[in-house]
Amino acid sequence: MPDVDVVMPCFNAARYVGAAIASALEQVPPPARVIVIDDGSTDGSAGAILRYGAPVEYHRQSNAGISAARNAGAARARAPFLAFLDADDLWTEGSLARRMAHLDAHPEDDGVFAALSQFLSPELSGALAGRMRFDPDPSVARFAGTFLVRRASFERVGPFDESLKVGEMIEWLARAQSVGLRIGTLADVVLRRRVHDSNTVLRLGRSPSEYLRAIKGALDRKRQAGEDGA
Repeated sequence: MPDVDVVMPCFNAARYVGAAIASALEQVPPPARVIVIDDGSTDGSAGAILRYGAPVEYHRQSNAGISAARNAGAARARAPFLAFLDADDLWTEGSLARRMAHLDAHPEDDGVFAALSQFLSPELSGALAGRMRFDPDPSVARFAGTFLVRRASFERVGPFDESLKVGEMIEWLARAQSVGLRIGTLADVVLRRRVHDSNTVLRLGRSPSEYLRAIKGALDRKRQAGEDGA
């Protein structure tokens, strides 16, 4: 397997980040590096991360949001392939190998998305757990944790929009389409997304205006591409 660098943004995820790192390191073959960007955490995240030595790298920045943290990690990447894993999620066994096998078999693809399943974090109390609503069935998702991309292709599109708190992948994919990237999909479940009381969407609210802004940006780019090609 060619080298893969994993970018892991982390904000106040001391409860979960160790399990996320372990799920990355247990991939066969393992990634070249796991680049953890601590986005100004105020809990024990740093201690949980620093328990790990190479190939885990720890970098801290002032709180700037998940897009800025992903960009900081991607800027430090050196391997030819780039993957993303949030600090509260888990990769399944064979997650990287399945996605890499797809890109090996489809050299025309710049990247690949795959499926995820969601699970309720076991420490949640019964009352709180009862208020959580999510679909536990596996589904193919254009979600950062299911994405594997050739680093040169990622750099061709450019970084995530740091002005967006949510919906950054929608906006990035619009730019990817505008420059002609090919993105494949896999039905294999490669990510277990943890549902808990501090998920970004829950913590920030659903931010419909943020999603609308991301979608508007995507539509504007598509329209501009059509005008340029006319």
